[in-house]
Amino acid sequence: MFRDPTHPELTELAAHLRAEFDPDVVEEREITEVETEQGRRRHRSLEHVWSDAMHRGDLVTAKTTFGSVEGSVEYVGTDYTSVNGTHFTWDVRLDRASVRVRRSVMGGHSVTGGSRTFKARLAEYEATDEEVTLFAPSLGLEIGGRLDVVATDHLVLTTTDGDMTIPLAAIDGVRRY
Repeated sequence: MFRDPTHPELTELAAHLRAEFDPDVVEEREITEVETEQGRRRHRSLEHVWSDAMHRGDLVTAKTTFGSVEGSVEYVGTDYTSVNGTHFTWDVRLDRASVRVRRSVMGGHSVTGGSRTFKARLAEYEATDEEVTLFAPSLGLEIGGRLDVVATDHLVLTTTDGDMTIPLAAIDGVRRY
């Protein structure tokens, strides 16, 4: 069926299509896209940043209160991340580290296993009775042993020199072998 090109619907459609290429409209849309992306980034958390690196399979370098940690992200909880390094696996509290991300083309993985919180992760080590090294720089501690108990606000670490009680809030990271 043939339509009259002066028909109001077609005239409106033609004006709309011409507006698509109007430089002012294009510029306004680009500005809107940039502002939308900036707004999205403002609502992200550290958990999002680390999770994205894990999902992509990126290599990360974390500068922490106790040194540098480098490797791939194994797991991300709400307040910590596990990073697989060359010789060790590190559990680092998110609020105690900055992260540099090197994009990978290999691909990552989704979240599987692991505890949601740093305290729960420490309780896992209590249950498995594995040897760990705790880092509590505010107390001047880098100490190895086995977790005897993870309590409400502290833990007890059994070392070769006896038991040591450490406030949970002071622990910035854990190294596993």
